[in-house]
Amino acid sequence: MTQALKTHWMSTLGYGGLIPFLGLAVLTGVYSGTDTAAELARYNMVYALCIVSFLGAVHWGLAISLSSSPPKPGFLGGVDQAEFETRSFIWGVTPSLLAWLAGAFSPAQHTLWILGGVLAFVWLVDQHLLKPMKAFDSYLKLRNHLTAGAILGLLITACFV
Repeated sequence: MTQALKTHWMSTLGYGGLIPFLGLAVLTGVYSGTDTAAELARYNMVYALCIVSFLGAVHWGLAISLSSSPPKPGFLGGVDQAEFETRSFIWGVTPSLLAWLAGAFSPAQHTLWILGGVLAFVWLVDQHLLKPMKAFDSYLKLRNHLTAGAILGLLITACFV
């Protein structure tokens, strides 16, 4: 039932997306204790806010695409399509709201730590929601690496601000 992707773009762009997280972490360490470090940390925070929102949007895209052509039996891992859509749309906005709360209402020095936690939480929920759908095995495997790298970049950055 699992169909392989026809291109390498998911991996290429996914791993490329770690460059800002890790590059800004290294640069924050180089400029540790300076105004430049604080500005670089802010860049990493803004990038993380965007990425967390993107992760929620994946679920909206799934629900919308499934509404145009009913999934094959078993694709939804035993979940009714209406229930799947409901979960997808509700969960799809949750990461954005969590990121916004962290960025808007937490003290700046804590936001990177909180966003690392938000990324871990989003990863856990995505594993729970998508793992029964075997079609997402390659996406979830990639997400393991990307989430670990993103969290590492954020936490390193937070240590040097």
